[in-house]
Amino acid sequence: MYRIAVCEDEPIFLKQISDMTVDILSSIGESCEIWKYTSALGLESALQEDSGAYDILILDIMLGEINGVSFTEYLRDHGNCVPVIFISSSEKFVFDAYSAEPVGYILKPVSRQKLAEALNRAIRHLTPKSIVVDTPSATVSFHIRDITFIEVINKELLIHLQDGTVTRIYKTLSSMKEILPKDIFVQCHRCYIVSLYAVRSIKRFEITLKNHETIPVSKYSYKEVQEQLQQYAAKWF
Repeated sequence: MYRIAVCEDEPIFLKQISDMTVDILSSIGESCEIWKYTSALGLESALQEDSGAYDILILDIMLGEINGVSFTEYLRDHGNCVPVIFISSSEKFVFDAYSAEPVGYILKPVSRQKLAEALNRAIRHLTPKSIVVDTPSATVSFHIRDITFIEVINKELLIHLQDGTVTRIYKTLSSMKEILPKDIFVQCHRCYIVSLYAVRSIKRFEITLKNHETIPVSKYSYKEVQEQLQQYAAKWF
């Protein structure tokens, strides 16, 4: 569930953007909680208390006496990299906004398509780029997109990478599953976890990867894997 703060001083737009955000995320199989602010002061107070209070911020450029760009630059200067989507009634702040590194700049009236695109970029920003695995002998880092699938043979875990290499570690499949992004990796068999990045097609009892390898999918997991693949496709493409 994503925690999203919407800061907009016009009540009509505040409700419209909040409702639209809930609807967009619901349509791609995600849920969220919305915190509504009509001024930057309340949002600033919440972030001072907990800098990680929200996963995504949707801010009007003009927040009373406070400029949304300046507010975001202040967050960046203090190490807060939360994805920010700017809402504005004018294009004149576009270049000023660039320095605040937003994931979207949307003009009023807010287009559902533009907001959906910005939310997707924000979610991609939140997705971990790598995972770190502790083993008895070393700590190993893997880039998320490099992993195609993971299998367990006896008590050994084999992490298969896109370049064809295999890293062997002693770890349970269930403990590995806990540290993997759940919207990208799915357990397709009691001995296999697959990356949805790597899937070309799925049919009963078999998944074909983009590198043409095949791995099994159990009859009990088939429906879940198929549903997650559809959600993944809707979210990213």
